[in-house]
Amino acid sequence: MFTKFPIALIILAIPAMADSGLFHKIANKDTVTLVLPNGECDAKVLSRRLDQLTLRLKTTTDACGAGKSRMVLLRTDVQDVVNNTRGFAREPRVASCAAAAVALLGAPAALAIGAKTGNDPAALLVLLGSGLGGAVLCRQRGSSYTVFTDRIALAEP
Repeated sequence: MFTKFPIALIILAIPAMADSGLFHKIANKDTVTLVLPNGECDAKVLSRRLDQLTLRLKTTTDACGAGKSRMVLLRTDVQDVVNNTRGFAREPRVASCAAAAVALLGAPAALAIGAKTGNDPAALLVLLGSGLGGAVLCRQRGSSYTVFTDRIALAEP
């Protein structure tokens, strides 16, 4: 009898632990994909309070309603939050931008500096700097989250 009680308690506590604390990391201007029982939609965070987000829908969908409308998402309605932000090194677009910056700017500039001054370390620094600059310019800005929720409500004007 007493061995079944802790197991039942654990099973009942699992839904309460689903958020993993990520709801409180969602900030202003972050992109959010809302997954509702009848579909999904994309939104941008306009403002936040302790347990509430005010969102603006990006497009019109059957699941969420008219595009550009303001919605309120309460923490109590959220089932789970997933962070979709990729790491700096895993983004394939960053690598292609760095390669393009090296090929279009870094290599010609490094050749010109190397030929003009004969300073190979300076030419190498220009080459590496152009690759780093291309990677920084093409990185993903802001955070992106997927929020699984039961419902959202229209914000009061």
